Amino acid sequence: MAADLEANTNKALSALNNTPPKHGGDLAYWQRQRGNEALHWLDLSSACNREPWPVPAFDTRLWMDLPDQNVLFDEAERYFKRRPKAIGAGSQHIIECLPVLLQHGLPTTAPVTSLRAFVPRIGYQEHAFAWQKWGYEVVYYDELNELLTQPWAVAVVIQPNNPTGEWATSETMTKLIAHAEQQGAHLVVDEAFIDPYPERSVLRNLPSSDLGESLFVLRSVGKFFGLAGARVGFVFCHSRWQALLRNLLGPWPVATPSLHLVSLALADTAWQTHALESLKARQAAFVERIMPKFNTIFDSQDYVLNALFVTWFVDPEQGEKVFHWLHKVGVHVRLGDDWVRVALPALDEMDALNSALIRLLKGVGGRDLA
Repeated sequence: MAADLEANTNKALSALNNTPPKHGGDLAYWQRQRGNEALHWLDLSSACNREPWPVPAFDTRLWMDLPDQNVLFDEAERYFKRRPKAIGAGSQHIIECLPVLLQHGLPTTAPVTSLRAFVPRIGYQEHAFAWQKWGYEVVYYDELNELLTQPWAVAVVIQPNNPTGEWATSETMTKLIAHAEQQGAHLVVDEAFIDPYPERSVLRNLPSSDLGESLFVLRSVGKFFGLAGARVGFVFCHSRWQALLRNLLGPWPVATPSLHLVSLALADTAWQTHALESLKARQAAFVERIMPKFNTIFDSQDYVLNALFVTWFVDPEQGEKVFHWLHKVGVHVRLGDDWVRVALPALDEMDALNSALIRLLKGVGGRDLA
């Protein structure tokens, strides 16, 4: 028994020592590497809204008050049409807690080392990293239908997927939820990018006021609202998990100013309406003016459009070249293994981006792409 405990402890410590995934929004790293050259780059590496909710001045006494989440719970219920069960420091905070939470809900006879967590091969990599850290066997899937034919303890669906833009249909989601319930398994649906498409949310399409015990839905304010620095995320799940989740998250996971400002943002329906209109106008401008230039630079028209980003699927070597070419003209994007993601620019950034791409097409990247 002691030997098994020591082996499990060593395995857990080894997993916790793994190298964490890379992220977009890493302009500061490149500024440290390149110095003044990178100080004025156009940063399109993070798929957060480039026209974020405008943060107003607020009473500085909020910094002196311990956080009280009640107002934000009320505003979240109005905005999401359901009341969240817990609020954390971004949906990332909740992702970190779920492996521990669901271990607690397992039969005591279930060996943690045999658990299988299915995650998308391409997608937000912190999902896989979180399950690995707590001893789950991570299995990567390429198509959502694979989840309907295999057993699993946990499956993660990113809806829509970042960076692939893939959507699960409502029919597929219904089947996945039923499959999870039949297995006594758990389905985690990450809806970080779904705010521009609220009608497609699982939260809108399930009739019950209380979700089933198998389902966890994550929402955040980092993407559509552009408030990644506020570190506020929500989880919707069955009431059974509420006390456990709140105890894992701790008593004051979100700072008082963040709670206050996000409450205002969720209540600002006028800004939300304007933001949706702006996203459509910006995407139309991007498709008309910018897209043809990127297609030429990537030598590819294999891309996907999302309300907040565009992803090109390219050969890894070509992606690496374009990534560095773009740096030469002051544009920073997100580089993946075989994809490059570009955040939808603000309307007042379009001219600068267009001019940079024209310079690149004229040979700044080291060859005459025109």
